[in-house]
Amino acid sequence: MACRLLLSQSVRLAISYIVALAVFATACGDADYPDPLPATAVSELRRTLDASRGVADHPWREVAPTNPDGTINAYIEVSRGDHRKWELNMATNALEIDRFNDPGAGPFPINFGFVPQTVFYDGDPLDVIVLGPPLPGGRATRGVLLGVLLIEDEQGRDPKLVLSPVDAAGQPQSSLAEVERRSLADFFTRYKRGQERMFSNAAGWGSVADASQELRLAHGFFEQCQDTKSDACRVRLDAPVTVRD
Repeated sequence: MACRLLLSQSVRLAISYIVALAVFATACGDADYPDPLPATAVSELRRTLDASRGVADHPWREVAPTNPDGTINAYIEVSRGDHRKWELNMATNALEIDRFNDPGAGPFPINFGFVPQTVFYDGDPLDVIVLGPPLPGGRATRGVLLGVLLIEDEQGRDPKLVLSPVDAAGQPQSSLAEVERRSLADFFTRYKRGQERMFSNAAGWGSVADASQELRLAHGFFEQCQDTKSDACRVRLDAPVTVRD
């Protein structure tokens, strides 16, 4: 009887230990330690930072990704209605044409750009979609998160945060209804067609919380991977980015 009691206690302790390990692994696993920024992206981050040093108050390097009121900052590269894919030259602080959309895709149905102080797995800043009327390229704006369009392209995961501009009271001026979701997913699936060795597939949609996680990751890469000694840089997401639902 004593042996069975001792065995029962040992089993309970073993189970408790396994459960504790599982909890620890969940708390300290992929949520805190995502896939590392690859060596090519680390190199691109350093190259882009060096290129931007000649520009004071650089819109990518110097502007925070978020504001005290919970809004997200965005730099507009492509104005809604434009067929051209503009990109910021980080060294000259000027917009340059990267390519033209496939004729079948039509013009950009939204304003498009990036979130400052971010870098993603492809070595580029985190993309952002800004809803609403056309905004001038080369300008900064702010908005609230509505979700994230999950994209897979020739370089891997390439999510696009979706923002709504805010009114004078700080309230969102646009919403992300199902019809807009379908339209945006269709556009970003088609807009690279005709480009050699390039593709873009919409894999689905993520919530505001998912969008916030992508932003935390991209800003974490920017902050923590500038001076890493390793080829790839893994970050811990300790400090959440405050956003407003």
